[in-house]
Amino acid sequence: MGDIGIQEFYEKIGANPPASAQVEDRTFGGGNQQAQGVAKGETESRATKQAHAFETCSRLLNAANMPLSAIRTPPRPDPTSLSVKRIMYSKTSKTKYSGVQSKWRLNFTQRGKKPTKRREQAASYVSYLLNARPDLVAALGLLVEVDGLVFFFCNANGIKKLSLSNADDYLPLLSAIVKYLNEGQTNNIDKTLSRVPSTVLYNVSVPNDVPKGSSPPSPTEYKSCSLRYSRDPFGRRPNIFIYKPGNDVSAIRVIKDQYIKRGRRWVEKDVLTKIHAHGVYPAVDYGTDFLSLKTLRDVIYALYDLLEVTRGLYLDRRILHRDISPWNIMIRDSEYTQSIKTCSSASPVFIRHLLDPQVPKHESSIFLIDFGYGQDLESPESPLQGRTIHFPELPPLSERIGAAYKSNHPERVELFKKKLGGQIEPWGADRGPAVFQHKLEHDGESGIWSSFWWALQAFPEQGENVPIRAIIWTALMPEYDVSQTGLPQNDERDVILTLLRDGHENILHPEYRGLLDLFQSMAEAIQPDYYWAEPGIQQSPEFVHEILQRIILNFVVKNKDESFMDQRKDNKNRTVQGKTSTAFLSTAEAEHRRTTSMESPAVIRKHTKRKIQETLPNPTPPKHAMSGGNEPNDSDTADEDAQHIEKKAHIGDV
Repeated sequence: MGDIGIQEFYEKIGANPPASAQVEDRTFGGGNQQAQGVAKGETESRATKQAHAFETCSRLLNAANMPLSAIRTPPRPDPTSLSVKRIMYSKTSKTKYSGVQSKWRLNFTQRGKKPTKRREQAASYVSYLLNARPDLVAALGLLVEVDGLVFFFCNANGIKKLSLSNADDYLPLLSAIVKYLNEGQTNNIDKTLSRVPSTVLYNVSVPNDVPKGSSPPSPTEYKSCSLRYSRDPFGRRPNIFIYKPGNDVSAIRVIKDQYIKRGRRWVEKDVLTKIHAHGVYPAVDYGTDFLSLKTLRDVIYALYDLLEVTRGLYLDRRILHRDISPWNIMIRDSEYTQSIKTCSSASPVFIRHLLDPQVPKHESSIFLIDFGYGQDLESPESPLQGRTIHFPELPPLSERIGAAYKSNHPERVELFKKKLGGQIEPWGADRGPAVFQHKLEHDGESGIWSSFWWALQAFPEQGENVPIRAIIWTALMPEYDVSQTGLPQNDERDVILTLLRDGHENILHPEYRGLLDLFQSMAEAIQPDYYWAEPGIQQSPEFVHEILQRIILNFVVKNKDESFMDQRKDNKNRTVQGKTSTAFLSTAEAEHRRTTSMESPAVIRKHTKRKIQETLPNPTPPKHAMSGGNEPNDSDTADEDAQHIEKKAHIGDV
């Protein structure tokens, strides 16, 4: 969280600063009063200071006609649905969090948290407000303390603060802020989004492409759209709106609004256009998130179908997703799976059809979203090096599922019919570093980590909440270098893979012990770096997917009648040894870091390959936001100016 000068703050809200506005000699927040030039005597009593703070608030509330601070809001709201109560004048009427204009926090007791922590908490509240108001380019916040006021300015680039202790400075600024809010915050409003009065709906204006030599056409207007999804207020700021006019189902539109970097090599709209160029492609849509699944059977089926659709996108459309996480794997309600129609003979064949030929080939609950980092397979290459310790054999399919698989995928059976032995030594160990780009196997690996994240936190309904071992949790939660790269300082997921491969039983909840065999086999499949595999079929882009899908099919057939497959998990997550709760990792609140194609030097020394970031949520998202930095650069756009961002929207049929 950086600092902002008082004159710049005025400029941000489109106001003219008074001639006396200076920040150098009238700030507070660190050091002694003499060093800060605080215009208060050292002997001034605490009671006098507190009275002055109350007087300041009284002036402000009178100027604002009372509405602005009359709402009590929780610290981490759901911006799409949460109602909050008005608490002044004994009113009990409710308003949506998305109706809040600015976030104010009063603190007069100075008990408990240190000043730095109080300001970080207040700043995080402002970020939640920006999250709830997609129509705002920037959000304002205020922390009132005994010794002065702290103003916050928050936008997609981060949060900045201004600390003032002199009334001659902060009262004119308060007046300017009230005027700014009452006039509709026009200096920081996204003109493509407008709130429908007295509702939480939005009118969305989508610019149309401009043909060469033509004047810009009028934008397409979508009235009264509901906000379906909103998570990270920083970086890309993705928001999903649903346009649903009356009862016309065919007119429903899903509108994704986000910031993108100018000159980006692959634009999500173009990637989606290519995916659906020859008809709607199965399993690319929207739904509820992957972590909402309740049973192991549903998770395993979803994982198989994820591997199938990423494999199909690679073969049929030459597209890599590159950003698979539990929040990009969506689950559709079962009653809607019947709406998926056959696209072509090359389209994916999902697991339910393999298990029951009466089920349509393309019936699946899984949908893949967010192709913001998707790649149309023509990318530059960057150095990578790594070694391996073991290459797995290709498992034969069981008799029960083998016939169905061969019937639907004869080309795969033919391609992988050669029997392979387990390779121990790396092939061509004296070769130099490989040239690297994101591959199909990396999308598959991301799917495995997504399913493991579900399984690790799950415990049965009415069951005992057996804590997650601290060593497991620590390996999955590295410290982030938020001030520089935003990337983990270390990557210990190979510890997890080794424990799984060796069959350690105390990783998952005891009631889900039957799942260990599946993860043991999958860990063995994804741990090696296949660059060092012998030339031939093991170098095939599909090889890892083929192994994983065979493992899953054999496991499902073997355990189809086992009770643990349909054991529903509790809505809560397992706790961690030494911690009282993991509530901050609930499905609705957890944040995640995107996948990157960079390699970890620490991992290279271990002679295995790991990507530096994967699908696990960052437990402390505000730190990234308050560092003032943007999202970590993608390897293919590292030379782009992170500040050069523009707002784009694209639309898809449901």
